[in-house]
This record gives sequence, C-alpha cells and structure tokens, in this order.
Amino acid sequence: MILFLFAGLFMQTRAQDSAKHQIKALMDGKHYVFEPTTTTSGKGRSIYVGTSSYFLEMAGDTLKVYLPYFGRAYSASMNPSDAGYDFTSTDFTYEVSEGKKNTSIVSIKTKDRSYNTDFELTVYDDGTAYLRANSSDKQSVSYNGGVKVKQ
Repeated sequence: MILFLFAGLFMQTRAQDSAKHQIKALMDGKHYVFEPTTTTSGKGRSIYVGTSSYFLEMAGDTLKVYLPYFGRAYSASMNPSDAGYDFTSTDFTYEVSEGKKNTSIVSIKTKDRSYNTDFELTVYDDGTAYLRANSSDKQSVSYNGGVKVKQ
C-alpha cells in the first residue's frame, strides 16, 4: 500500500514538472496568445470580457496587443483607439523567469511608443494566466485569462 502511495506521488510530481517545462518552452519560443476573460481596474472593479476578440499576441519579434482598458487615464488622447491598448510593437524587451508555484513570468517592456507600457504575464502550469499592464499615462490594470499556442 505504501509503495502505491509513493508511486502515485512520484507520477504526479513528474506530470507537474512536464507541464511546467511545456509552459516554459512556450514562453521561451515567443509564439503564443494570451486571451483575457476578465479585467480588473486599479480600483478593483472587475469586468467580464468573455470570449471576445481581445488578446496579447507574441509572434517572435512582434508584439500585437488589443486589450480593453477600464480605469483612469492621466492624459487624454485625440485618437479613440488609444482608449485601450491597441498597438503593434517591434521594439521591446522580453524576459522569461521562473516564478513560485510552477509559474513562468514574462516581462515585456515596449520602447517604441509615446507612452511605453510594461506587461508582466504570469502563466501557470495549467495554461491559465494573469497579465498586469503598467503605463505612465494610465492607471494599471490586470487581466485574467489563458495562454495558448499561436496558430
């Protein structure tokens, strides 16, 4: 009986390690899409965005972002598309590190926008993810959702 218990624990640990390595390889490969299901403003207001067309897409050396924004903007723009995060960037830094509890943490910092944005994406071994966006012209906002392989 004790032997079966140890065998079960060993197999569960190997499965967790395998999932962790798959997520890390996906993040290192830079070909994935984050799709949010909810967004939370800096004041704690949570909004369901569901199965919409919002995304943060990493495609090698190109970052495409189309995310809603709910919160306080510190400067007003004449361009209506600046209300949320809607841009493509090819000049950014990208770092992947290992987090706590089987997570991979991706830090992305844009350099080619008038108001640069820092994104921190925490990806769990089951594919769920948490994204935090910080910009000098807007209050920070976060998103909960999932990561999948870019098709």
